[in-house]
Amino acid sequence: MSIDDISPPRPDIVGIGMSCWDGYANRLAHKIKYINTFYHQEPFLDITNIDRKMVASLDFVVSTDVFEHVAPPISTAFTNARRLLKKDGVFIISVPFDRPGEANAETREWFPNLHDWRLEELDGKWVLHNITRQGEHEKFEDLCFHGGPGTTLEMRLFSEASLIRELIAAGFNDITIYSQPHLDLGIHWPNGCSIPIAARVGRERFSFFRRQRPVIVRTA
Repeated sequence: MSIDDISPPRPDIVGIGMSCWDGYANRLAHKIKYINTFYHQEPFLDITNIDRKMVASLDFVVSTDVFEHVAPPISTAFTNARRLLKKDGVFIISVPFDRPGEANAETREWFPNLHDWRLEELDGKWVLHNITRQGEHEKFEDLCFHGGPGTTLEMRLFSEASLIRELIAAGFNDITIYSQPHLDLGIHWPNGCSIPIAARVGRERFSFFRRQRPVIVRTA
């Protein structure tokens, strides 16, 4: 269903976006009870430190290319996304990832020991300084920033498999990667690097990971 097909409006459907594109965020806000949140401006949301009042309050959460910028440990962000949702809520996330189909591929963390850190601009270039938990000083140059306002430093590159593992560990057991185009809705993913994923907590005992066909993944 396209946004324009939501008629009449459904204020009973409650959700938030995380730095979502205005092109659909503004339209959603006129159809359902939806707020687009930000890390650097109001309305604020820090996915690593959510307000207890928001726990189990939302039908859905949309995160558009945000989780690659969240400081480690990234598992906290996935867990909190799950905590925000009602029992049958859905988490919709897009994030750059690579190595599809490689079951053992891990997330590539660019700053795995990040703890007490700051960014400094020197001669027109940004440098990251970090003091690890063990008190060691680290210095990183040649940083990668994505476009847009706020904190856009790239912290990591996920793999497809590591994304699925993070979602399952957070408590989601029904996961779909929307790799197929929907040309009738104008949706086409030519590069395959930031394909939308929907994750929810279903009633099934097992986790379902769907790409082109369902694959059952057992969880503890």
